[in-house]
Amino acid sequence: MAAIAAAGAALYYAGLLNSIVIQRPERPGAIAVVVAIGAALAVLIAAVRGTGHGDAESPPAHTRLHRAVWLFASVMALVSLAWISDVPRQRSWDWTPYHNDAIALNDCAARLVLQGRDPYASLDIFDCYAQLGIGADRTTPLKRGEFANVSLYPTDDQLDAVWAQRAREGGNVEFVSRPSYPALSFLLIIPFVALGWDTNRLYVLCLIAAMALVVLRTPIGLRPFMLTAVLGAASLAAFTVSGSADLLYVLPLAAAWLWRERRWSALAYGIAAATKQLAWFFAPFYLIAVVTAHGWREGLRRGAIAAAIFAVTNLPFILAHPADWIEGVTTPISDPMFPRGAGIVFLATNGGLPLLPSTAYLALEAACALVCMAVAWRSRRTSPELGVVLALIPLFFAWRSLFSYFFLIPLFAAVAVARMPLGELTPERARATGALTLFAIPARRLALVVRRGRAA
Repeated sequence: MAAIAAAGAALYYAGLLNSIVIQRPERPGAIAVVVAIGAALAVLIAAVRGTGHGDAESPPAHTRLHRAVWLFASVMALVSLAWISDVPRQRSWDWTPYHNDAIALNDCAARLVLQGRDPYASLDIFDCYAQLGIGADRTTPLKRGEFANVSLYPTDDQLDAVWAQRAREGGNVEFVSRPSYPALSFLLIIPFVALGWDTNRLYVLCLIAAMALVVLRTPIGLRPFMLTAVLGAASLAAFTVSGSADLLYVLPLAAAWLWRERRWSALAYGIAAATKQLAWFFAPFYLIAVVTAHGWREGLRRGAIAAAIFAVTNLPFILAHPADWIEGVTTPISDPMFPRGAGIVFLATNGGLPLLPSTAYLALEAACALVCMAVAWRSRRTSPELGVVLALIPLFFAWRSLFSYFFLIPLFAAVAVARMPLGELTPERARATGALTLFAIPARRLALVVRRGRAA
């Protein structure tokens, strides 16, 4: 748990530096970002290795270091609480709830559904952005048309000029202009959009709910420490509050992994997969875990349930305009996007290294995915929770390795640890290990809780 908090704090500072380097490119900053993210991922992998059996009963080898890390985690937890408490307030003079095109296009897609229209076929990005009061700086540009000869990424002036031209003349080919995710990405937010509420608050509520599920699944005596750990992983709260629709798929995915011994977990995974493509990366690891515990027949049954959820929620749009649906959902891999992200490609776009062809990064990503699946399969009994952390590691090598792909991995690590048979933590052992928490239970109360948990 202390490692999860430390890795999440490292990702928090890496994300802040990442945004600075994107605005003011510099080689040392880019290198620091990539190294910090890589180190955080390595720490999280190490944290969820093994079964965790009885870990709460084994004191750490370095108590002072353990106490220092927990003190740091407690301080970072306060940072997270500050971010969450700031949700109702505007944070700058140009504040908008539409932090990126994922949030903006999903909002407009939900509005079109309320009007009885298919957003995959009828969404117009210029009308959408005009209604929301935002512009080209919150789009995803494509390497074609006026941007065909741009080497790394269009400047703000180039974005604004081409945006104004296309808004005036039509013929847009330079900007992603349709929903790029499966249908639940906008169907699930329809109530918030219909009521005129800020959907970012829904995403923050999803994060809080996911944290609550993790704490609920954690052994009783360890729950205060797990809560401190997930809040100490400040990347979770900070970048959700800053604007991320990813929590819409993360919440059902967390539930699916936490209770994967239950068949209904396939329903939860199907909802996640029907919300965003990132959930698809978890499919082989979820099935490996299910097959290991319940056999191939149950694995096939779970896969069929998840596929049925995906099909039912997307089928109306597939039948109405199949070509538009396919083009929208495959946008992240079919459209010519610019290299962007905080993975190794960041060393080329901002760190001074030569930029390789996109196929080279794709090959690295595919090779890493095969390695991760092989590791998960070989360690399926000795490290049964490892897969939920390995799932997104290949994106570190991708042509598009956005920071938003990584900041939630500490939550997945917490999901893994919450399932482990860690054992009981007595007040005496907690003091001996140097563990600290913002949510400390008095020693007598903790002892009573542990006894009740044992009796139950």
